[in-house]
Amino acid sequence: EALAQSLRIKNRIKRVLPNNLLESAEGLIGVIQNPALLKKVFHHARQGNFSYIFTKTKEKLGKNIRPKLKIDPIDPEELFEDFDIRKYAIDGAVIDIIIPVYNGYEYLAPLFKALKNNTTTPFRLIVINDCSPDERVKPFLLERLGEYPTSLFIDHTQNQGFLKSVNEAVTHIRGHFVILNTDTEVPKQWLERLIHPIVTMQNIASTTPFTNSGEIASFPNFIADNPIFEEMEADALDSVFREINPQNFYQEMPTGVGFCMGVNYDLVKKIGFFSEENFGKGYGEENDWCQRAIKSGYKNLLVPNLFVYHKHGGSFSKEEKQRLLEKNLLRLSELHPNYPQDVHNYIQKDPHRVLRNLLILLASSKNKSEITLLIDHALGGGANIYADELSNSYQAEGKKVLRLCDDYYAGGYKLYFDSQEYHFAFGLASLASLRHLFEKIQLKAIFINNLVSFKESYAFLQWIKELTLTNEASLTIPIHDYYPICPSYTLLDSLGEFCDIPQDLERCQACLQKSKLEWKTYFSDRADIVRWRAVWGELLELSTDILTFSQSSKDLLLQAYPRLDQQKIVLTPHKIEPLPVVVPASHLKKKGITIGILGALNYAKGSEVLKQLIRTVEQRGLDINVVLIGEISDPIKSARFKVTGRYKRDELPELITKNEIDIFLIPSIWPETFSYTTQEIMMMQMPLMVFDLGAPAERVREYAKGYVLQKDYIENILITLENFPDQG
Repeated sequence: EALAQSLRIKNRIKRVLPNNLLESAEGLIGVIQNPALLKKVFHHARQGNFSYIFTKTKEKLGKNIRPKLKIDPIDPEELFEDFDIRKYAIDGAVIDIIIPVYNGYEYLAPLFKALKNNTTTPFRLIVINDCSPDERVKPFLLERLGEYPTSLFIDHTQNQGFLKSVNEAVTHIRGHFVILNTDTEVPKQWLERLIHPIVTMQNIASTTPFTNSGEIASFPNFIADNPIFEEMEADALDSVFREINPQNFYQEMPTGVGFCMGVNYDLVKKIGFFSEENFGKGYGEENDWCQRAIKSGYKNLLVPNLFVYHKHGGSFSKEEKQRLLEKNLLRLSELHPNYPQDVHNYIQKDPHRVLRNLLILLASSKNKSEITLLIDHALGGGANIYADELSNSYQAEGKKVLRLCDDYYAGGYKLYFDSQEYHFAFGLASLASLRHLFEKIQLKAIFINNLVSFKESYAFLQWIKELTLTNEASLTIPIHDYYPICPSYTLLDSLGEFCDIPQDLERCQACLQKSKLEWKTYFSDRADIVRWRAVWGELLELSTDILTFSQSSKDLLLQAYPRLDQQKIVLTPHKIEPLPVVVPASHLKKKGITIGILGALNYAKGSEVLKQLIRTVEQRGLDINVVLIGEISDPIKSARFKVTGRYKRDELPELITKNEIDIFLIPSIWPETFSYTTQEIMMMQMPLMVFDLGAPAERVREYAKGYVLQKDYIENILITLENFPDQG
């Protein structure tokens, strides 16, 4: 659009094009920024298919696999760093850890065990027993604190509440400190990461780690009381957070969260700490202090590379907690009228949404979840439908799916994560970015659905090989087309005819160089058939399963790779929902004959055959009409030809009857690996003509109302129609 504006094209377009084409024209202008897509445009422009260009570019740009799902661009090289504890060393400082205790005996052993095992920087414990009724609490605390000679134990004879207990402890503080609830469990090197921003950055008031239950610090779901992610061990989950480069994710918050909060002692000396006068026993006191800190020019940060488990035991009853919340939040709003709006704005912005999604992906992987990498193009069509159904079936089984596409139309790689609970997507600029990200991900299985249009083809195939070996993952390769055999994935040669896979690879190489067919618009590398067969051959040998959907496609694969282990080739035809039987129009005793064509036609699917057929019908004055139920890339203008446009599958019987179709033709000139349209026509028990190629011919040979035609196709179509029974 910027280019169009600068060249003053837009207004001219408005003057010369109808309104309904304006959006298509603007979409076409957007193509200029995508060199790969320009090749496609020029290919169809040479053939004069301008209406196809206008309609398809607008349709495809930005509307590929999941048009409604937001794509978040990420750069993995900036997201991660190798964790080095030396970077977080707190030179010469001893950090005070304040732990207010009121009952919660069941939490104390895990808390102190984690503190002992996972705290490596010098610290001092200040523990307040706030008159716990549970008689087991005090002896336990005294016993554990005996291991820490510098610790301070405060024992209340009357209950003072959380706020007063913490304030009392703060009177003994010597430097920066931490407030830590008893219902927490800390991971390795937690204290260094929590305090790091306070000691290395300017004017940081408080720091809060990610946790499972911490409102605006919650993971995996924002503003939620989550259980710990997939029942992982706290330290195992934190190991994922440790890999994050925090510099790219430090974000100012309207408040810290007091379950585990690092506090800047220098600021406490300036503005004091919790307000007993305003917040009594507790709730809202840390929010008030953090707001006062902001007004003093300080910031409250979420620590993006730290997770602390919060079991959310609580010292108050549910009823008392609700009462205190309502009362103190009202007081908080009176003291800081901006606070509710600040929190609302933070929630709306949700600055760590992308980070949480990334962490969900990495944590799922580290938790030995069954993650399948499903690699697919974003061109639309049957292969994408197959991938959709496969992804849905995996999710129904409780598996997680990563779907990777090289987005030909919009540019760049798209990575979709889907599970029963989570759905999100990332955009990555390069194969190098993919490599960097997948170094952090463990895969159970890899499924190469279709790689047509993928850039850096040879390097990408080599990466898949490395990924399979590194993860010891299963590898499945379905044969939706013949891309594993040749970049010309329909096996059409430079003359536009089925090549029958020559054994002479020099002949193949010459063909690839001369070809001007559509496959070249998708292929961005130098076509080298020897190298192509070598890299694909390695993947096929490495594969666990190779799925073929017809015997003919299996035979052609073995023709190209005769040494391939046939035991791994699984013949599994697609399952198709039934359609009702349709009575052909020939039984209506009408004059002439109407041929039906089903589906979307391009050159490989028979658009040129259709042109020749209609031209011959017109030249000979034959009483034959053709109805295409679907679309065509190269429009045909003829009184003998009609296009119905896109259709819904359940509309087929009505469309066939309405258009008085007598017999169908599948004009495809490539050996299709499977033909949905062939199967659907046979299900409706309509007469059907196909050429002696691939899966359609394989099925129609066994079909009582079928005709398998040899070359010359046009003459054999007309001969078949001349002898077609029951004409009126």
